[in-house]
Amino acid sequence: MSFFVWILLLLLSFIWGASFYFIEVGLEYLSPAWLVCLRLSVASIVLFGYLISRGMFLPLTRQFWGASLVMGVINNLAPFFLIAWGQLFVTGGMASIINANTAFFGVVVSAIFLRSEPLKLHRIAGVILGVLGVAAAIGFDALQGTSASIIGSLAILLATLSYALAGVWGKLKLSNWPAIEVACGMLTCSAILSIPAGFMLSGAPSLTLFQLAYLPELLILAIGIGVLGTAFAYPLYFRILSLAGASNLLLVTIIVPVFAVALDAAILGQWVGANQLAGFALVVVGLAILDGRLWPAIKNWAKGQNS
Repeated sequence: MSFFVWILLLLLSFIWGASFYFIEVGLEYLSPAWLVCLRLSVASIVLFGYLISRGMFLPLTRQFWGASLVMGVINNLAPFFLIAWGQLFVTGGMASIINANTAFFGVVVSAIFLRSEPLKLHRIAGVILGVLGVAAAIGFDALQGTSASIIGSLAILLATLSYALAGVWGKLKLSNWPAIEVACGMLTCSAILSIPAGFMLSGAPSLTLFQLAYLPELLILAIGIGVLGTAFAYPLYFRILSLAGASNLLLVTIIVPVFAVALDAAILGQWVGANQLAGFALVVVGLAILDGRLWPAIKNWAKGQNS
């Protein structure tokens, strides 16, 4: 990869790593449902405004909006809520480690629904190691915590399955439209749905954060989680995908927890333990094998041992 792509990759990793921190801070003021509503509403307004400023308009076909509606639910509304709710019980750093399971679920779900992405030996090995790493991190955390931490971890794990299903849905139903239109369409749908979902799940929102005294906190949260973490992150994600390909994009999954754990430790004083880091190390190895770059080296080493 070029130096420019590495800069974009690190930038996206930092932004998404910081998102776990902003979620943790936002939960001090808003319920998970209304925090997600704020995130989606700000992101959709920003992205829609960007499209209008470029003289672009979203398609008016049933196919686009129907597919965007489903994509908005399984790629935004459901996983965002599950992660935010899960972070009531686990730290942002721990949530980011569990979130790395998205890559492994993605491989399995793609193999089931997409003929073009069959399960190969190195992918199976990577998935097994990665899932064991996530399971180890959750298990160690549960031993040190309470049953609530298990429930929170499982909610985030369910979010990763939703992300994996969204990846397949996007390839099957939305691949014919530009990525920026898909991102704006799904965010618009999920933002609209998040308002009734907020009332159903949490009742009327707390107005504490919207008082004049809390305006700086509201602006920081809106920019951090809505503008940067969502509206800016999605186009950046697709930009890296076009420049470096899906395999290099997997590196984001490895780097995000590093930033998330570092920010939690530096700002909130929250550390993950050595056991969780050991689980994350398994996840990294699993991703490296899944990516395909480490697999040839392992096979060559095995041949050398047998010769």
